[in-house]
Amino acid sequence: MPGILLLLVMLSGAVSLIYAVAAGRIVFPPEPSARAFLTGELTTELSSDLAKTPFPAFMARFERGVSWMVMGSLGPRVRQGCPDWLFLTDELTVHPHAAKNGRLRSRTVAAVNQWLAGKDIELLVVIVPDKSRIQREQLCELPRPLVLDERLRSWMDNVSSAGVRIVDLEPVLSRQASEVDVAAPFLRTDTHWSELGAERAARQVAVAVERMRIDIQPSKQYKLEESAPQRREGDLVRLAGIEWLPSRLQPAGEWVGSPVFHEVDAPAASGGGKSQSADDDAGDLFGDENLPNIALIGTSFSRTSSFLGYLDYHLSTSVTSFARDGGDFWGGAKYYFASPSFLETPPRLVIWEIPERVLNMPMQPEECAWASGFGKDAISGEISQCIVN
Repeated sequence: MPGILLLLVMLSGAVSLIYAVAAGRIVFPPEPSARAFLTGELTTELSSDLAKTPFPAFMARFERGVSWMVMGSLGPRVRQGCPDWLFLTDELTVHPHAAKNGRLRSRTVAAVNQWLAGKDIELLVVIVPDKSRIQREQLCELPRPLVLDERLRSWMDNVSSAGVRIVDLEPVLSRQASEVDVAAPFLRTDTHWSELGAERAARQVAVAVERMRIDIQPSKQYKLEESAPQRREGDLVRLAGIEWLPSRLQPAGEWVGSPVFHEVDAPAASGGGKSQSADDDAGDLFGDENLPNIALIGTSFSRTSSFLGYLDYHLSTSVTSFARDGGDFWGGAKYYFASPSFLETPPRLVIWEIPERVLNMPMQPEECAWASGFGKDAISGEISQCIVN
């Protein structure tokens, strides 16, 4: 019987391979070089292609589901703390050369701040604390390395000492996490903050902006209307590869109600309407009177749980978002600073949202090259020692 089962598996794999080749999913190099073979480049490429064929993809999904149901394993990228509380492994990882990576990024922010100041543009940095830092009580037996405890405060102190304005969200989110009968600041099965966490974060950012005494444009007022809660599939469930399981076999789902923002007493002048996304990238966005003069850059935190809407609401304006999913530390900034929107019609204020977990991550050559473009003098030349892990 085991032999028959093995034969069926091998036949299924062969059929899957033949189908993938016929469909063009696998393309064999016409003349593989000796170098590609000796360095493993050829076998790596073939392995990657083979993993995308139907049978291996099915078996990988099957393995993830069985591992979760039998052993409670969620794979290398996701960990479970208390029941139904999922956390991203990146938040719990101590990276090689973490201190230097963090220092280089803090000096990059300082250099960007100086560069923007030369263009009469203000910068406000917003650091989103780790979910595992704020929801510490929900870690249960899941360990968070003690060395990470000082990461957030140390990095913010370095940036502040360089004259950069920064918003500390840890106190307000930690206070929310300790409140009874109040929604948690972060979602259980998602990396991101909840609606209430996003609202309180946006309110804190708005307070910091108002203290800068910037002439904010345009002036708008909104009213909020609550919508019916809908089931939200957490991104950590998808990352763990178990989203295909019946909902009863997944970590308990969440029902979330998102507000609808209605503009009231809108001015008759042109340009009204809601904030644009990064993909809209209109060249005249900040150039005309009464059009938005605040730009938001960052990651998916700025694009989820109505954070942008709450920011508009608390600032009584229309903030334009250029945040990008998966932007990490520099993706959103790189895109926006090279865009026609910035080059042709720069804003008065840039709000730069950065997740804590990316501060010490390994730096890749592309990020190093981008950071060095803001002037080695501004960052003491250390960016030339950028470490690629």
